[in-house]
Amino acid sequence: MHFATRNNANVQKEVDERAALVLLLTIGRALTKLRCIVSEKERQKITDLTELVKGGKHLPKWFVLWAEKRLGLHALNVAHNHIEEDWEAGSSDNFFKLACKYLSLNYELEGLENIPKEGPCVIVSNHAHGMSDGIIFGDIAMKVRDDVRIVVNEFLHHVRGMRPYQITVDVYGGEAAKRANMQGMREMLRWLKDGHCLLVFPSGSAATWSWKDGRVIDDPWQTNISSIIRKTGATVVPMHFSGHNGFFFQTISVLAKGLRSNFLAREILRDGKTLHKVKIGKPINPTTIEINQTDEELSDFLRLSCMMLRYPDTAVKNEAESADNKREAIAAPIAPDLLEQEINSLPESCLCAVNESAHLKVYAAEAAQIPQMMQEIGIQREITFRAVGEGTGKSIDLDEYDPHYVHLIMWHTQERALAGAYRIGRTDVIMDGEKGFKGIYNSAFFKFSPKIQRILRRGIEMGRAFITPRFQKHPASLDTLWMGIGHYLSLHPEYRYMYGTVSVSSEYRPSSRALILAYLQQHCMNPELAKEIKAFNPPKALKLYSEDTRLIKKGVKDLRLLCHLITHLEKDGKSIPVLLRQYLRLGGEMLSFGIDEDFGGTLDGLVLVDLCKTPERILRRFCGKDYVPRAND
Repeated sequence: MHFATRNNANVQKEVDERAALVLLLTIGRALTKLRCIVSEKERQKITDLTELVKGGKHLPKWFVLWAEKRLGLHALNVAHNHIEEDWEAGSSDNFFKLACKYLSLNYELEGLENIPKEGPCVIVSNHAHGMSDGIIFGDIAMKVRDDVRIVVNEFLHHVRGMRPYQITVDVYGGEAAKRANMQGMREMLRWLKDGHCLLVFPSGSAATWSWKDGRVIDDPWQTNISSIIRKTGATVVPMHFSGHNGFFFQTISVLAKGLRSNFLAREILRDGKTLHKVKIGKPINPTTIEINQTDEELSDFLRLSCMMLRYPDTAVKNEAESADNKREAIAAPIAPDLLEQEINSLPESCLCAVNESAHLKVYAAEAAQIPQMMQEIGIQREITFRAVGEGTGKSIDLDEYDPHYVHLIMWHTQERALAGAYRIGRTDVIMDGEKGFKGIYNSAFFKFSPKIQRILRRGIEMGRAFITPRFQKHPASLDTLWMGIGHYLSLHPEYRYMYGTVSVSSEYRPSSRALILAYLQQHCMNPELAKEIKAFNPPKALKLYSEDTRLIKKGVKDLRLLCHLITHLEKDGKSIPVLLRQYLRLGGEMLSFGIDEDFGGTLDGLVLVDLCKTPERILRRFCGKDYVPRAND
């Protein structure tokens, strides 16, 4: 019994020792967890859930960690740890660059050279995603200059690493928020007046689903940034981010829009798995900005400038370019001696204009009077039109309409060369001839009602205009050609109208052609007469996104703004076609639009000029002070 009792005591002692060891291990693990919790608490986070929710400081640590993982905040905090470690190790990289690195934010950038290296500058952008946009935005801007501030909302204010670079506004609040935002407005003004760079998402929040447009679009842009731009005279640079947030975020935005900001951090995990395409447009100078009369107009113009960057930047190759073997070789030019002899044989009454300093003369002649010149006109037409992606693809550009049209010829006396030409159709004469209205060139492309035919009977059809490449850079060429047209009109005051098509070649980007089309449809159409004409091949494929089309109404009310947009979109910097500008200067109105597939896929706009409505100063300049078109039918 004594032995057994002693063994039991030893066993009990051993059990007690093991229990003590287990207790020590348990306490050790608890202390380790406590140290982790303390460490987590002391460690600065990129964003802290306890700061984002009311009473967050009293939430259990395990719940905070669980919620941060589900909301994507934990990944941000981990990234911030890496950023701090890099800084502690002596890294000189800025927050934005390191955040892109540790959040795996990759982007493909185009147009970095468009950001000015100095002077007051506002870079405006759409807001495709959320936090990732701001981080990439900052990283891009700081590749060029370090005097950068980014305007952020209340949510991004919690990203501590951004605080040295940010100006905070509240886009979700009410009247109190508006008053509080005045401080931010004053800070923006000071920053720009000191010559620095400001980065802005004018929508203030990430893009969301629109039932009206059937796609994800930016929220309405705030107009206060337009006021700041005006007051500071800053250069504006448009920028565009591709893509948008995922289905979950869009669903929350539709069901409970006020809660969407809580899920922005979650989207950054998704953003780290894709390649963002970022495009920077050309700078917009203060002179262009001043054309917009109101802040709302300027806001729409800037938004459209950003959104136009998302369209593909390649022109559509026409059939002639994509199949060179189908194009015929250009016919040999006519000898200058033969052309000069023919010109000199024309009666004096054919002479319409003389520009002695430019060595140019303009003649109006029937095709039968100038058989050799007609061949040269056909050759030079094809050469000139092919150079801009148009043309028939034939060796010579002549058609069945040329014989019964009047031809305006611009002749360079010194070089003994054809400098340009225009084709004029006297509608009443043609309609009364054998072919009737079918003898009109544009009857092959548009269906005209009897009503519009009666109106056009009192007009001349203008078309097939060109200035040869060697004379296009001469500033007097186009002006002299139009002086000839003016003289011809002065000889025929019975014609009240000029009409014809102006072409936008397929060398323009599809988005540029769609923008020109949308502008003309909104601002330059004659709605009553447009009902009387139908294009046989309307431009169905040339469309902008619906939200972009809406911006044109207020954002591009002036032709100069359209020219600016086109010039900045086109890689070679070309503006809208010269003839289109000329017709609009004369007060031209658009009647219809079509695509000419047999002429390089050009976009043709049918324009009508009522000479009774043309500004008097222009009529006097081209037609003479005594010219008065007959207004009565």
